[in-house]
Amino acid sequence: MKNKLILILSLSLIFSGCNSSKRIKCDSECILMPPKNIKIPLYNKYNSKTVNCIIVNDTITEEYYSLHVIKIKREFALVEACTPFDTIKKVGWINIKYLGIYPSNFLNINLYCKPDLKSKIKSQIIKPEYYPFNILDCSGEWLYVKYFDADKKYKKGWLAPGDQCSNPYSTCN
Repeated sequence: MKNKLILILSLSLIFSGCNSSKRIKCDSECILMPPKNIKIPLYNKYNSKTVNCIIVNDTITEEYYSLHVIKIKREFALVEACTPFDTIKKVGWINIKYLGIYPSNFLNINLYCKPDLKSKIKSQIIKPEYYPFNILDCSGEWLYVKYFDADKKYKKGWLAPGDQCSNPYSTCN
């Protein structure tokens, strides 16, 4: 019986495929989407309705927010938000639909099954356009993203830290 249990556990680890990943604390940078002058609330607690503060990208003065992702829980992320002109970071929970990341190059981007360069490549984005990827999850510096490609199909997978650009002022290449 003990040998069967060990065999079952071993096989489940071997055949876990693209869908499993070890949960590691987030340590990722991203941008605030959309870039237009829309007020985005930061909540004081996960899934709360109490607004801690409001952040907004100012396209007129070109003052854009950078976000440091600390944790993602379902559809919300705990972030530290600041602009280059801020002296104090704003901390709070934000809906993940406002998180984005640009590709660091515009040739080919690999999306992986797991947050590991040795992992199987889940999909490839050929010549991505200069639109931010949507962020769905994170693990360390890796981001699980969704991208609507030129073929009008969503592609999801783990984006390597070297393929990420969180600078709203440049293309990072």
